[in-house]
Amino acid sequence: MRHYIYFLTLFIGVNSWAQFGSISGQYCIGSTFIDFPIKEALLDNGNRILLLASNSPIAGNKTENCRGNYDFWVLCLDPNDQIVWQRTIGGSENDSPSNLLITEDQSIFLSGITLSPQSFEQTNVPFGSWDAWLIKMNINGDILWNKVYGGFASDSFTQLIELPSGNILAFGTSASGMTGNKTSSSFGADDLWCLKLDQDGSILMDKSIGGSEFDDRPLIIQTALNRIKLVAESWSDISGLKTEPSFGYSDIWVLDLDTNCNIIQQKTIGGSKEDFPTDLIWSGGKLLILAQSKSDISGLKNENNYGLFDNWILKIDTDLNIIQQKTIGSNLQEYGGQFIEIPNGNICIAVNSNSDANQYMTESSLGSFDIWLYTLNSNFNVLADKTINTPQDEALTYLSLSSNLSDIQLLAATEAGDSHDKTCPTNGAIDLWGLTLNSTLEVKEIQSSPAIKVYPNPTSNFITIENNNSEQFLSIDLLDYAGKRLKSFDPNNTSVNLSDIAPGVYLLQISTTQGNYCEKIRLE
Repeated sequence: MRHYIYFLTLFIGVNSWAQFGSISGQYCIGSTFIDFPIKEALLDNGNRILLLASNSPIAGNKTENCRGNYDFWVLCLDPNDQIVWQRTIGGSENDSPSNLLITEDQSIFLSGITLSPQSFEQTNVPFGSWDAWLIKMNINGDILWNKVYGGFASDSFTQLIELPSGNILAFGTSASGMTGNKTSSSFGADDLWCLKLDQDGSILMDKSIGGSEFDDRPLIIQTALNRIKLVAESWSDISGLKTEPSFGYSDIWVLDLDTNCNIIQQKTIGGSKEDFPTDLIWSGGKLLILAQSKSDISGLKNENNYGLFDNWILKIDTDLNIIQQKTIGSNLQEYGGQFIEIPNGNICIAVNSNSDANQYMTESSLGSFDIWLYTLNSNFNVLADKTINTPQDEALTYLSLSSNLSDIQLLAATEAGDSHDKTCPTNGAIDLWGLTLNSTLEVKEIQSSPAIKVYPNPTSNFITIENNNSEQFLSIDLLDYAGKRLKSFDPNNTSVNLSDIAPGVYLLQISTTQGNYCEKIRLE
């Protein structure tokens, strides 16, 4: 009897058999000092827009001098990663980019914060200390307008989405009261701030959402024509607009909003320590939340941590209740994670890590921090993992699926030269490192384990799973060779009925407390 570890493909129909996470392409962009990538987005013409924070002068790939301490550096790359155009945008002080949105009409919106007075591209009279800054460009890199938003304190934009009407919803945080062009009153130290803007940047409405303490790190995703899910970090107890008590130092605050940012329902999720969201996916009518957690079993968290900070993956139903959760990590820190859904329904997660190998991570960290990728099936079981590293520091900043849905794309900030996984030379202190990774199926044979036996094989109807060591079965799934889950079985029932499955070759995946096994099954 042969057992297999099955590393699921991240793309249906791939014929290549390269190893999951192997690097198929990479490029580096930078200048003399710090050039830190934020995000990229795809234009309809196949070019990509990249947004970076930069304090570099003309050197390396940069053709314009820095305006102030830090600026927005915007680049357009062709499909071969060559620079088509670039713009440096900023004022005479600090300007920090946070997000990038390309709308249906191919307008480019850049968001961030500015501390600059009227100078260079920052043409507005500021309202407070830090103002939220929004810039609209066309696909040729021309600035159409730029505007600041806020009151007399600090205000920011971090999230942008386009509504079906063409209006823009901008979310950020605000410490200001009703001053400047902010018309909503504050609730606590920092509130979540929602603005609806037209295509010219004019404010149609603004609303503060918060409790009596700090509420920040907003993430948003549109889930229906007039519905938004807002997920944020909250340090507030019941107060202001927050209706549920806190569990720990900071919790995950999940809100169901209409497109005028009115709260329809809300839920507080957390353990006894620090828990906050880092990314969202809306899939099959359910909300998936990737969070960073410091909590052990407590509150709504049902597993202990492995290290200082771990990944906490949650599936939330339409009533905002947890229906599935998993804690994944190793002995030190996993932070700043992002995730994407693959066409076959699996999830790819990328995270910064300085941990050693364990049951989830097959390779220990090489540098101070590396990038760790792993894939999950629908039961949140780890199927495969890969560590991207150099002897120096790397920081994941953006994760996406390629336009043909066949590859994983990463943006990272790196201090490294061409060493280990990195083959492009460095330009300055910190450069952009762009990577394309294979996301294909691999089946690896491992030594047979006497603990689990599956028979008869081949079969025409039933199979029996014999568990000699009494390992606890967590799930039993039948998969096709594209990694698609066809059927799930009761893990407490060791007699599996396959009589309704068409003849062919399949994979029976068995997840246990000791690991994952996959047996090739032939139905005749």
